[in-house]
Amino acid sequence: MEQGKANDCFSPEQLTPGKFCIHLVDSGGESMACMSNVETTGFFDSMQDLLAYLRFAAIPHILDWDTHTNKEPLPAVADAYLLKYKNNKRAQIDRLLGLIDKALISETVSTQELAIILDTFNATFLNTNPEVQLLAWGCVSETLTAPYFNEADEDEEIPAALRKLLDNGRFNENNPKHLIMARDYFESRFRA
Repeated sequence: MEQGKANDCFSPEQLTPGKFCIHLVDSGGESMACMSNVETTGFFDSMQDLLAYLRFAAIPHILDWDTHTNKEPLPAVADAYLLKYKNNKRAQIDRLLGLIDKALISETVSTQELAIILDTFNATFLNTNPEVQLLAWGCVSETLTAPYFNEADEDEEIPAALRKLLDNGRFNENNPKHLIMARDYFESRFRA
């Protein structure tokens, strides 16, 4: 955060073997003239790295915009915004922060615990401005085979060669050619 590199994880060059991927959409704005809609994929060193990004970069950003606080630089402590929300929303945000905090200090986070955190994140930020939704996550192959990508429109489908590798279980993120195909697809799904 201090170095201004918190969002570097969304650069396609960051996709290397072993990354934990997340595909998200961030939509917001006060009127049609200033509406923005970004769909992108992020690449993190681990699940813990993603959770730290959510806790200390993404969530403070969302809350700052949603509350019209406009702090510069953003506080890394999302809790600073809690009193700006009514009881139900405050409790929802606080629960999410607690789930992430617990996961960050745990030695391991189960797939089920991660799913609860990400579902809670989506529920919490469904009706905020910006609205941020996490659409797919996991290792490269898990992200590519998520329902979100499998339900893509015709012009956004996974290319046939990559789809065949995924369907046959032969996709190998350690194979540079496979990883380039995945990177190219993720880049093609970037929207701003």
